[in-house]
Amino acid sequence: MEDNNLGKKDYSKIYHWDDEEEQKEPEQKKKSKKVLRREAKEQERKRKAVLKKEKGKARITKKGTTAIIIGAVIFAAVVICWLLFGYLGISLDFTKTFATVNGSKVTQKEVNDYIEVLKNQNPDSVPPKDDPQFKVLQGNILDSIIVLKLLEEYGKQNSIIITKNEINDEYQKLVANYQSEAEFKSELKAKNVSQKFLEEQITSQLLQDKAFNKVTENASVNDEEIKKYYDDNDETLFKVPEQIKVSHILVKFNVPEGQELNDNIKNEAKARINDIEKQLEGGADFAELAKKYSEDVSSASNDGDLGFISRGTTVAEFEEAAFALQVGKVSPVVETYYGYHLIKVTGKKDSYIKSFDEVKDTIKSYLLNNKKMQLWQDFIFSLIDNAEIKYVTELKGQLLDIGQTTDSIDIPSSSGETSEEEVPEAS
Repeated sequence: MEDNNLGKKDYSKIYHWDDEEEQKEPEQKKKSKKVLRREAKEQERKRKAVLKKEKGKARITKKGTTAIIIGAVIFAAVVICWLLFGYLGISLDFTKTFATVNGSKVTQKEVNDYIEVLKNQNPDSVPPKDDPQFKVLQGNILDSIIVLKLLEEYGKQNSIIITKNEINDEYQKLVANYQSEAEFKSELKAKNVSQKFLEEQITSQLLQDKAFNKVTENASVNDEEIKKYYDDNDETLFKVPEQIKVSHILVKFNVPEGQELNDNIKNEAKARINDIEKQLEGGADFAELAKKYSEDVSSASNDGDLGFISRGTTVAEFEEAAFALQVGKVSPVVETYYGYHLIKVTGKKDSYIKSFDEVKDTIKSYLLNNKKMQLWQDFIFSLIDNAEIKYVTELKGQLLDIGQTTDSIDIPSSSGETSEEEVPEAS
């Protein structure tokens, strides 16, 4: 239960966190019992006067008094819950139901758990609660949970079983990405992901995988479809652009931290690149100079070689100078955002179209996956269409409008498949 006024209460005196009360007791003991009784009577008289005045203002009825008593009890319960379940780390679920699907509840806690995981993994992925996009995120997560519950129903109806061994195998695959299981568990703890939540997600993914395989087991693609796709797209998707093999020597603009690029920094870099250029003109070997002087660490150790590049893969100034060169030639000094370059072209490949045999397997995989995803999407929509879904709070998802807005629904996909397969193209 939430109380927006809790933040305004002074808990220090309720729990005696303020030492001032304890410091006054010795002073009171010095007073005589007679004086103490007189002060107590005076305080009681003042208290009754204030109560009478407030009662007159508010016109408190018996019903109102009862409400106040109930409110006090509720406040006390909230304080106790805060101590037990907040301060001591004990948790109970007092959250409300956001939606029902075929009678099964989706609670606020379930939605909050997912949001918490998202926030711990990437704080920027969760907008502030007062941002309208936070409601959108909640709605998307709510819909995703509803679809997962529908899949769980389908799994039970079709005897799809997830065994403990399968869950453990997937768990071990995750652990294998770390130095040890202890390190993995430490990472989970740091991201506030419980073992129970993780196993639920593993189970859910295994269920999706098995359901996906069952729904799409009869999907197929024939040779005619593959060839048609190739003929329709050979000039666009399978055309390999012109490529050149380039090496370079880079002298960076070494801008000190906290400063901006200025003429002095540029002049210093220009003097160094000019000196290298003079050495080249004097007969020095480009590869040796790249090893010795280039500040592009990744390529310097490889004679300055960047490999084959095509248009659109480097900054404009570099690309323009490189593609204007003949094989074996070195460019004049070229300025880019990074610094000054000397560029040498060492090889060239003309543009060509890949043959059907080169790409037919890729096309087949792409078309087959598209068919599977269409079957999977139709299947999910059928589950939604045949389900009784109710949103019971102001938080609304979009599943009830699925006939009008199918593009906005996040359809769960199996781990082995992607919902948007990259179109095969030449590289």
